[in-house]
Amino acid sequence: MKKTILPILIVFCLNVNLFAQLYSFSVNLNGKPSQSMVRAYQSNATYIAIEDLLNILEIPFKFDAEILRGQVFINEGDLFITAYNPFLFFVQANGNKISYQMLQNVDYRYGKLFVPAKGLSNFLNKYTSIQIDINEKAFLINIRYNKSDRRIIVQKSDEKVSSTTATTSKSDITTNVSTQTSDETIKTTRTNFDLYDFAIEEKANGYIFRIKSKKQIKSVSKNLSGNFLYLRIPNSTIDTERFNTELNTGIISSVNSIQNGNDADLKITLRDKIQSQEIVSEKKTNDILLLLHVSPEVIKKIKEENKKRLEAKNKNSNLDVIVIDAGHGGRDPGAIGYRGTKEKDVNLGIALKLGKLIEEKLNNVKVIYTRKDDQFVELYRRGQIANENNGKLFISIHCNSTDERPGTSKGFEVYLLRPGKTEDAIRIAEKENSVIKLEEGYQERYKHLSDENFILTEWRRLQMSSIVKNLPNWFQKNLEEIFQ
Repeated sequence: MKKTILPILIVFCLNVNLFAQLYSFSVNLNGKPSQSMVRAYQSNATYIAIEDLLNILEIPFKFDAEILRGQVFINEGDLFITAYNPFLFFVQANGNKISYQMLQNVDYRYGKLFVPAKGLSNFLNKYTSIQIDINEKAFLINIRYNKSDRRIIVQKSDEKVSSTTATTSKSDITTNVSTQTSDETIKTTRTNFDLYDFAIEEKANGYIFRIKSKKQIKSVSKNLSGNFLYLRIPNSTIDTERFNTELNTGIISSVNSIQNGNDADLKITLRDKIQSQEIVSEKKTNDILLLLHVSPEVIKKIKEENKKRLEAKNKNSNLDVIVIDAGHGGRDPGAIGYRGTKEKDVNLGIALKLGKLIEEKLNNVKVIYTRKDDQFVELYRRGQIANENNGKLFISIHCNSTDERPGTSKGFEVYLLRPGKTEDAIRIAEKENSVIKLEEGYQERYKHLSDENFILTEWRRLQMSSIVKNLPNWFQKNLEEIFQ
C-alpha cells in the first residue's frame, strides 16, 4: 500500500568521545522519576554500577579498594560483592549465609564495581524487599522499595562525634555493628561525616589542600609514591562521594577516598613533581592543611596546561559543526507516497535547503552532510562522518508515513533522542535503524547491538544537552516558515 509521507527531524547531540562504552539508565523509584541515573555498559551482558543504584536508594555501602570488595548494608543482612567473582555472598540477619552464583563475573572499571544487571535483579527480587525490573530496551530501571525499611548503621562511640561507620572483619566476613542506641549513637548521613569537604588554595610557592573536619584530628600518616600521595586519617569518617572527584586546575588532578574500617584513606593524584609536603592541623577550625611546596617553573607549567585544557574544552562545547543527515538514499527509498513520491528525495531536498540556510545565517557554523545526492550510506558510516568532522549536533531528517489517501495530517515532529526518554523516540529509532538490513555483512557488524541501540551507539548524548534541549520548540516554530 502506498502512503502519504510527512517530514520528521531526529536530533542527536554528539559527545566528544562518541564511542564511549558507558551509558546511563533512568530510574523510577516507587513510580516517581529519580533525578539521579545509574551508569552502565554493555559487554557479554548489561552491567550496572552498584554504587549508583545504592545512592539512589540511600543504602549504606562500603568499598575495600585493597581487595576490591563492596559491602552493602541491606535491611535483610549484609551483601558482599567482589570484583572478578560471579558469587554474591549474603549474610542474612538471622546468621544464615547464602552464596548466589550469577552467570557473569562482577567487573571493576572506572573505579567502580559493575554488577551483571540480570543477576543482581534476580538476587534482590528473591532475597530482599528491593524489587527491581530492568528494561534494557527503554534504558529504564523500575524499583519498588520502602526507604523506611532502611537499616540504620550505628556504633557506640566514646566521643560525641557526628558520624560513625560500620566495620567489617576481612577474615570471616562478619559485620561488627553495635545495635545499642543512646544519645551518642547517630545515623550516618552524607552531612554527618567527620571529613566532609575540601578546598584548594594556590600560593606563590605551592598549594594548600584543606580537608574540612568536624573534630580535632590527632594524627595523619602520609606516603608519597611517584605522583600519588596517600593519606590515612585514623578514627575518622569521610564523605567518599565528595572526596572522589577529578579536578581541572592546579597541581592536584584527582582526589579519591575510601572508608577503611575506622580510618579514612585518601589518594591524591598529582599532575607534576612537588618539592616537599607537610601536614598542619589548624586548631581554630579543626581543619587539616596539606602544604604542597612546588617550584615556580612547575606552577607556570601547570597554569599553561590548564589554559590549553580550558581552551580545548570550550572549543569542544561550541556548537560549531552541525551534521545534517538526509535519511535513506540509493537502494533504500524509505517510505513511498501514494503518488510515488520517495521519502529519500524529500529528505535530501530538506537537508540541502536546511544546510544552505544554516550557512547563510550562522557564519561560524560548519555544515557537514552525510550525503548530498542519491546514494546509499550505511548507518555506521553516517556515524563515522560525524566523528571525523567533530560534529556537535546531528540532525537526521526523515518523513512520517500514513495509510490515509490522501493524508490529512500536516506539520513537523522533532525528536531529541536520548536513552530511555520516550517510547515514541525509541520506536522511531527502531524503525529507521531497520535500514541496516540493506548493508552487506550487517549481522556481524551490529551483532552486539539491540534494535534501538544502533543509532545511539554512534551518537551518544553527553555534553551538549544544555545547548540543544530547546531545539524541538525552535524547530516547531520555524520549520513551517522555512519550508513554505
